[in-house]
Amino acid sequence: MSTSVDVFGPLFLSYRHNDGADIVAELAWLLRAAGIPVWRDQDDLPPGDTAERLRQAIGGGLSGATLVITDDVTNSAIVRSIEAPQLIDLHRNDSRFQLLIANDVAKETGSLDYEAPDRALGRDKDDLKGVDQSATSTDGLLTLTRKALTHRMVQQRATVEASGVFNLTIQTRNVGQVYDRTGAQLDIRIRRSQHEKLPDPAGLGDLRRTLALLADAVTSTGARTVRVGGGAHLSVAFALGIALPSSRIGQLDVVDQRSLVWASAAEAAVPAASSLLFDVTESTVSPAPSVRPRVAVYVDLLPTQSDSAFERYLEEYGHTLAAHGTIRSPQRGLLNSADAGALASEAAGLIRQLSAAYSNARVDVLLAVPFGIAVLIGRLSNTLRVRLFEWDDSDEPTDDSSDARPRYVPSLEVRAGGTAGPIAQVLLDSCTT
Repeated sequence: MSTSVDVFGPLFLSYRHNDGADIVAELAWLLRAAGIPVWRDQDDLPPGDTAERLRQAIGGGLSGATLVITDDVTNSAIVRSIEAPQLIDLHRNDSRFQLLIANDVAKETGSLDYEAPDRALGRDKDDLKGVDQSATSTDGLLTLTRKALTHRMVQQRATVEASGVFNLTIQTRNVGQVYDRTGAQLDIRIRRSQHEKLPDPAGLGDLRRTLALLADAVTSTGARTVRVGGGAHLSVAFALGIALPSSRIGQLDVVDQRSLVWASAAEAAVPAASSLLFDVTESTVSPAPSVRPRVAVYVDLLPTQSDSAFERYLEEYGHTLAAHGTIRSPQRGLLNSADAGALASEAAGLIRQLSAAYSNARVDVLLAVPFGIAVLIGRLSNTLRVRLFEWDDSDEPTDDSSDARPRYVPSLEVRAGGTAGPIAQVLLDSCTT
């Protein structure tokens, strides 16, 4: 059967359901959060004869594959007779095709059993001892994800160099399927939440681990411009911007659903003739000298003003703040995408200004802005320690004493240049959602 290699194609995950399903579920979402589309039978296999549908999937064009080796793989005729032989042949015959192994089999000493893949798959020769093998712990799967990302960028460097543009899409609300890919260099996807408004906490956890890899991936291709498409919860959009700071990524453009371009500015700056209104209220409560102050900024650039969620936030968090401010446009209405760079630059400059006025305070950022503005403000927020919130109006009052107002819920703690990546901590948890 003819099998094609497509450097823009998905990474095929081959595994035994009985004891490999949990490993593959974690790996699939790490890869998707890193921007690599995957082909996994549970998500992508159409109805019909299993063996024939697998042959069609493998023949449809893949960028690589991961063999997940568990104890029970030896009992899988599908893996041993259909998937592994074809994937190994591709690895041998085409250097563009990447073969990786997630090895769940350990020796008695606890070290990885590098001979287990050949043994489990009935290979006569040591075909797989030289293939990259990673453990199936979370750290091991993240290492595998990093290898997959590095290889994908190598294969796409010529395309990016020719145009100068690195295309990236992100979605936090889509179903994880192989068909949800655009032909971009990376299609970042995280687990779709079951909550009406808030992102999935586990998905944010995947993103926390993988977003640290993004800037190096982009710069390794020689990109001069990053073009971002799609859509996401605003805390994720801001975090994406943090991951692509102006200090490393020269030009960043966000393309919205109407194909309008929201182009970035070079740096955060407050112009002499301000185009935004910034209203600051100082707290009467002074924090202890041993505690870094915290300030809050509500950025409201939507056509219709609605302050009830911010007012509720102040009631809940106001006693912890040294000051809080609101950033608004003098006139309500839809923003002109051509003004996006200047608006984001000024907003980021005002946020930085308030933090600096209070001893480089930590900043709570509450956003009521278009997706593109959130990305562009984020990329200009280097040096700031930011706590991001998500807007939620899903609460239904249970009695007369319940608060039915919408609220802002803590989602992410972010910081550019953090040693563990731009997302320092996921604040949203399953209890919240």
